Amino acid sequence: MVGERELERVAAVRRLEIIGSPPEERFDRITRLAREIFDMPVAEINFLDEDTQFTKSPYYPDATQYTPRPESFCDVTVQQPDLIVVPDATKDDRFSSRTTVTGPRHIRFYAGRPISVDSSARVGTLCLVDTRPREFTAEQQRVLDEMGSWVERELRATAELDRAVLVQRALLPGEEREWPGYDLAAVNLPSLGVGGDFYTWRSDDHRFDFLIADVMGKGAAGAIMAATVRATAIAVGDAPPAELLAAVDAQLAGDFDRTGTFATAVAGRLDLSSGVLTYADAGHGLSAIVRAGGTERLAATGLPLGISIGGGWRTESVELAPGDTLVSVTDGALEIGDGTLGALDDVLALVSSAPGASDAAGQLVARVQEARSVDDDVTALVLRRRVV
Repeated sequence: MVGERELERVAAVRRLEIIGSPPEERFDRITRLAREIFDMPVAEINFLDEDTQFTKSPYYPDATQYTPRPESFCDVTVQQPDLIVVPDATKDDRFSSRTTVTGPRHIRFYAGRPISVDSSARVGTLCLVDTRPREFTAEQQRVLDEMGSWVERELRATAELDRAVLVQRALLPGEEREWPGYDLAAVNLPSLGVGGDFYTWRSDDHRFDFLIADVMGKGAAGAIMAATVRATAIAVGDAPPAELLAAVDAQLAGDFDRTGTFATAVAGRLDLSSGVLTYADAGHGLSAIVRAGGTERLAATGLPLGISIGGGWRTESVELAPGDTLVSVTDGALEIGDGTLGALDDVLALVSSAPGASDAAGQLVARVQEARSVDDDVTALVLRRRVV
């Protein structure tokens, strides 16, 4: 019967989503260095689920990355908290009959350091293997232990990023509300799991207010500042677009200055009955109305947030007629074309050809994911007024 500790251990492995994952240089760097430091033919990072050992690093192109767990030395290592050293496997009753010793691998020496993601869950190992018996000094054990800590830091960084992804997703509007006469869809694709783009909105039966912002920077740093801009905008509350941008800029002026960042943004307010959109654009310039007869770009009406106190923001207005679609994206979406402002035409053509807002957003996501050179965050909001 499988014990509770083993169930917890396997659950921790599953949360990592690392079994079957492709090679990663951050792990391969560790195994390369281990081979050199210890003058070993084999150094591996392995992870073990219920019945299989998966070799994460190095990648063996001509051999399987999987080993039956009962034949693995690492199966023993993950069951105890300390580094294990086997000078000669043929003289160790725990391993002498295993096929990895008696079979083609002919393992004789093994040293394994268990890898944990927390104090209790040992998910895998950093191990050294040789086909000849050898000794392993106390100093070598200390170095292997330190290198195992390096692997753990990499895993914990991944776990922290995964948690940050969940938090940032939770901060996006949780429900795409439907109103008679309108279709709404929005997407957010950070290039590094979390990022500096975001969208948010508030609405009632009469009005739809939205804000899209793109903070300079990607990853965790961009995400922290994006969350700050979002929280400030929400705290400002029910303000017209230009006043909203001015209030956010005034409250965060010191933060922008200290962090050396800025943000482009567009804030809009749509009257759902008339279709009149009032908006203010803080250096964003990536919004447009797609109409049956062509497109109308919404020009920037002031400087980005964090550039200059006051920013010169003004409110403009435009009508969203039946059949028209409001589109606002961040610059990562331009990678579906040549990456320049001219690629906004490609985005607008895609939206124009899509039968609905959700279709347009889905096609944009597909095109972005096809563009493998994309290294920027992507956010898009599509709002179409139906033809009644």
